[in-house]
Amino acid sequence: MNDLGRQAEDLVAEHYRNLGFQIIERNYISPTGKQIGEIDLVAKKERLLVFVEVKLRRSNKYGTAFEAVNFSKQRKLVKIVKLFLQKNLVYEDFDYRIDVAAVNIDNHQKSVTILTNAIEDSD
Repeated sequence: MNDLGRQAEDLVAEHYRNLGFQIIERNYISPTGKQIGEIDLVAKKERLLVFVEVKLRRSNKYGTAFEAVNFSKQRKLVKIVKLFLQKNLVYEDFDYRIDVAAVNIDNHQKSVTILTNAIEDSD
């Protein structure tokens, strides 16, 4: 991961910590490798897990950060979330959601925008 990507994840992690969440996992990949997908952040607050996809943009010239999470990416995220839950049974009774966090560094302002429950698990 490049420095800007790490900075974006750090900003989003700090945003969730400020909301009272604990970051319990960063850059989670399946035990068999990345072919299934990756979860950028997993945050926990009481009995809620939030899986966060972080997208960094310098501008919207090629589309917004939210547009970058297309149907294929959404399906991969749902699969890796389910795998995480299967491998971490301590969280089996927790509610969960998948958020998308956009970090825009245009004009040197590092703003974080969260789309809460952006991806629904329709399975």
